[in-house]
Amino acid sequence: MNSANTRPLPDPEISLRDARDFIIGSNLARRAFASSQPAITLFLHDLLDVVYRLVQSCHLPEFTDYGLPHLCSLVDRVSRWDISTGATASSSLLADSLEPDEATTLLIALLIHDLGMLSHNPVDLPTNATQLQSKAQWSDIANWVRHTHVSRWEKLVLRVMPRSEHEGFLKSDLFSRAIEVAKSHQQWPWEWSGAWSADPRLRGLAAVVAVTDLLDEDSARCDTTTLLEHREGNLLNRAHWLRHALTDNRVLVVGCKIEVTMVKPPNTGSILRPLYSALRNHFRLVMLYDKELNSIGAPITNIELAPSTGTPSLINPGLAEWNMISGLASHLCRGQAGPI
Repeated sequence: MNSANTRPLPDPEISLRDARDFIIGSNLARRAFASSQPAITLFLHDLLDVVYRLVQSCHLPEFTDYGLPHLCSLVDRVSRWDISTGATASSSLLADSLEPDEATTLLIALLIHDLGMLSHNPVDLPTNATQLQSKAQWSDIANWVRHTHVSRWEKLVLRVMPRSEHEGFLKSDLFSRAIEVAKSHQQWPWEWSGAWSADPRLRGLAAVVAVTDLLDEDSARCDTTTLLEHREGNLLNRAHWLRHALTDNRVLVVGCKIEVTMVKPPNTGSILRPLYSALRNHFRLVMLYDKELNSIGAPITNIELAPSTGTPSLINPGLAEWNMISGLASHLCRGQAGPI
């Protein structure tokens, strides 16, 4: 196995240089570098610079991380995605099984799929989406950003990337495929449409983007201190943050299965039981992509949830004062902390 697979993720206070080194050194990127696209390395270099600059200018503290740490986590999870079965003597990596152009498509899709979450400029809306430019944009900008982030990022990336250097690649079929694969993460597989959706391999890559994003639900994406001290955003945002802190381990695909360990805040009993039920259902959503994942030989055949029912015995002490957030307990106990 390539040593890049076992490197620790960069520090949460990540620099552009560290993120770029980590992503470009990943197994997925190494496979992509064998692609027919000669300028892919320079494109990735500049794309990550765009992400970094957008993060610096974005002030939406109510959201969990959508910047470089999130992208590093996704690329790392795909690079370590182990598709071996019990009959296989050693691990076998998904990245190694992809064609180079497929690896390039997947890598770019991962890096751009949430780009719209880092910007809230309505100029990037599609020309036929004027109805989205409503008063809600200004009265509840966080929900507007989330609702429109997929529809905005295609124009956003074309606007902020240095076109003179990358014009050829931005007009290529490979980049067009990456756009379609990335966009699909906001829809269920049965909603995918367009010429690309008839290709089982592209559907498989789209499923990997969606599932990888779905699995990035651990406490590493939740700044518990900010959550408890500042409590930015609406109740749905805050419930989303807390949900991250209830998954203790980093969820990876190993031997075609995932394992999830749940934790609870101190001094809580059955009051949060509906939340853990919703959290388990969130991870079970990966099974909806079973057909697509099988099409590229990357099925997830088993989901181990600990505990499998009820409330956990393990405690996250960092959430000792979670119930100070007004209204959150009743919101969570209605089971409304599901996928966002």
